[in-house]
Amino acid sequence: MALRYSEHMGSRSEKVKAFTLIEILVVVTIIFILLALLLPAMFKVRAAAREAFCINNLRQIGMAIAMYKSDFEQLPPHISSIHPSCLTDAGVFLCKDDPAQGQHDGGDYLEGNLYLPSGVSYTYIPNWKYARQLRWWSPPPRYGEGKWGDATPLAMCHWHWAGGRRWLKDLDSPSWGENGQGWVLVLAAGGSVHRVRAEAPASDFSPRNY
Repeated sequence: MALRYSEHMGSRSEKVKAFTLIEILVVVTIIFILLALLLPAMFKVRAAAREAFCINNLRQIGMAIAMYKSDFEQLPPHISSIHPSCLTDAGVFLCKDDPAQGQHDGGDYLEGNLYLPSGVSYTYIPNWKYARQLRWWSPPPRYGEGKWGDATPLAMCHWHWAGGRRWLKDLDSPSWGENGQGWVLVLAAGGSVHRVRAEAPASDFSPRNY
């Protein structure tokens, strides 16, 4: 009798522990729903953190350029000229969303590793053909004062919306980003950082767009 009772209790416990296929599918479905809800929020937080890091980089570059201008009474000929005399950390020139981490075959606008082996992710607007055509800056080597003083665009980061090399197809595009649908981060000569629509024509820009 005791043996039969234990066998009966054992079979009952096994039945209690087992999950039906429907129950498993319900649990899996709930997990997928939670992931679908949480992952976009996690990606937004990650993107916001990277953008904040980049804004901090641009502000440091702005302060270093101001130091360079104070010492030499002119803007640097290219953005990495401020290293190492005014900015010792070369990592400040790199955007975390730049997939090449500054290792571009660039020129004076996006210089890449042309002058600084560790690379540069940011573009230098005084060397942007359209910025000079629009007379935001005087031609090099002496750039003079910007068209709008401290509000004149000085440097720019495209990588947060580009996510790759898409905008590099035409570095001298008359818009802020080639075929862009998003925002670029723009460092003004006074050291402030702003968002500007990537697809906006440069000819339409004024400090009111900040």
